[in-house]
Amino acid sequence: MTYFLGLTGGIASGKSTVSALFKEQGVPVIDADQIAHQILATNQAVQAQLQAAFGVAVVKNGQVDRPVLAQQVFGNPEALAQLNAITGPAILTVIKHQMQIAAAPLVVLDVPLLYEQHYEQFCDGVAVVYVERAMQLKRLMARNQITVEQANARIDSQCDLAAKKARADFVIDNQGTPAMLRQQVLELLQQLCHKK
Repeated sequence: MTYFLGLTGGIASGKSTVSALFKEQGVPVIDADQIAHQILATNQAVQAQLQAAFGVAVVKNGQVDRPVLAQQVFGNPEALAQLNAITGPAILTVIKHQMQIAAAPLVVLDVPLLYEQHYEQFCDGVAVVYVERAMQLKRLMARNQITVEQANARIDSQCDLAAKKARADFVIDNQGTPAMLRQQVLELLQQLCHKK
């Protein structure tokens, strides 16, 4: 039996770093973002629905123009919900297929909107990568070269990180050094191996 660990967090919380640490330890990771990018690039039915919803300009040369799409949905909850309604089912189909063919004892399901899209129902446990809001804000501004207002808007467009932390089975605190983060991932791996 494979144990599916859901992995989520907030923007600039360090979830991608944790995902990379799992990969480094040989744990297969199903990456929802990667799958979403693939679908936007190749799924013509999804592209047609996006054009119908957001205008023909969102698809150029057979590819979704992600910056154009982002401009329309960012800071617009209705448009974002519409985007998720169009892409969500296609993403879920691919993820479920990858879960069915997974052969490892532990597989990480890396989903940024895990709770928002109700992916926890497909997981045996959920780990949340947590940072305080002030640190999240600072990291996001530095990483994306954006203003405090823009950073706050992006953080506010997601489910509150403290609420995710409260629902999690495991919390990975990313407020210390990279070495401390690695140690927590290794300890969680040990814990999960003993669960089996």
